[in-house]
This record gives sequence, C-alpha cells and structure tokens, in this order.
Amino acid sequence: MKRGEIYLADFGKSRNSFEFGKKRPVLIFQTDKLNLAVEAGIYDYFLVIPLSTKQDIVTEEFRYAISSRERLKEESYAVCNSLCFLPRAALKEKIATLTPQECVEVEQILKNLFEISDE
Repeated sequence: MKRGEIYLADFGKSRNSFEFGKKRPVLIFQTDKLNLAVEAGIYDYFLVIPLSTKQDIVTEEFRYAISSRERLKEESYAVCNSLCFLPRAALKEKIATLTPQECVEVEQILKNLFEISDE
C-alpha cells in the first residue's frame, strides 16, 4: 500500500452526521515511510482522503477531480478537507492509482488547505 493508491474502504456504520458510514474509495496520502511501518506491523493506521462522486461548490477549492480508471468506475473527487485515519483492516481492495503529477496536485491542495507556503 503506497501513497497515491486508491482503495475501497469500509467505514462501518454511521453513528452521527460526521461519519461516512459506508464503503467508499479513499486515497492513501501519508509518507511511504509510514506505509512501510504499517506493512511491518509497527503502525496500524493510514492517513487517507475520502473520495466522493458528488461535486460541492462550497468546498470545490479543496477537492481534486480524479477521472475513472482501472476499477474506479466513476469520475470522483478527493475531498481533501476530510482527511482521516483508518486502520489497515478498513482498507479492502486496491482499485486505482494516481499518477505522480496528480499526487503533486493533491499535495498542493493540501498546502492551500493548511495555508502552508512553498517558501
């Protein structure tokens, strides 16, 4: 499991309006060093960006469009303002991978979200 890979994740049942409560694609977006720690059993969580098939004009600047490819059947949007951690067991199957350029573009959205400058 690597940064830029999209997996189907099981979020379980929703207990409130702030939880997804279903299976949905997520984009792994933590460093590969942490990903290796998960693989080695040292760490158990992945930092992920949930995907949605719905556009949202309110949060549009924090969403990244991902075209359908591989086993991602619909155009989707990485909802960068909904970063979350999921345990490894929640990630079920790999469905697609972003290109290196797309990863750079998602990273730029995250920098804008957290107001991190490139200086």
